[in-house]
Amino acid sequence: MKKIKTQIILSISILIILGSCREEVILDLNTVGPIPVIEAKISNDSIPFKVRVRTTADYYSISLPVVNDALVIIEGNGYSDTLVYDTAGFYISKTIHPCKVGFSYTLKVTHKGKVYQATETCRPQAPVDSVKAIYYPKRGFLPAGYYIWEWVFEKPGRGDCYKWDIYQNDTLINKDFYLMNEDAWVDGTYIGNDFPFPFRYGDSIIFEQWAISKQYYLYLNSIQEQAGRDGSPFSSPPSNIGGNISGGAFGYFSVNNIIRKALKIK
Repeated sequence: MKKIKTQIILSISILIILGSCREEVILDLNTVGPIPVIEAKISNDSIPFKVRVRTTADYYSISLPVVNDALVIIEGNGYSDTLVYDTAGFYISKTIHPCKVGFSYTLKVTHKGKVYQATETCRPQAPVDSVKAIYYPKRGFLPAGYYIWEWVFEKPGRGDCYKWDIYQNDTLINKDFYLMNEDAWVDGTYIGNDFPFPFRYGDSIIFEQWAISKQYYLYLNSIQEQAGRDGSPFSSPPSNIGGNISGGAFGYFSVNNIIRKALKIK
């Protein structure tokens, strides 16, 4: 018995000693770069186009360096605009040219003698018939509240993809994840979509439905999968997410057709 107690005390002592021996280890990671990171979303909204250009940084950096000396051009639908850098870290178009359905647009970024380029087309979508807020009592894990329903005809032709943004009192409520879907199961049908976000009496709501390309849909889905990794064997393996910009840059240039509806619960 005495021997067992001695072994237990010895084991505890070893654990305490090992637990107190902590030393910060900083790994000497290989770096490749800097590589341009280009983010550009343009749409049929009557607002200036906006593009952000940054570069990759070392693993231990807390932010990406901003590029303020690039040449950024957007062309399409018979016009060309050279964007101007502003103090907020974006390149802004000098004129307003909302995207037109069926037309292709090209982004060209030139930096340090290299050209990075991407082209996308503004895709069509059927008009949204109506968006309504309907009150429901508590349903399972969903609390009582007003819930958004959308009625829309999904235009015929496989390959259409959609993204939704929903604002509650000017705050994007799905900012931490993408609401997206493709028409694999609803092609050419009349559908009613409901969204699992409870609203209150008096809330102001902005509902946006984006028609996006299949490539952009897959790109955003890859981002969502990487962000949701929990380290389990079922998580997607970590990897760089490829965009649609040529020349070796990261990021994506998307052209979006947005339908927007506003309502107030009263």
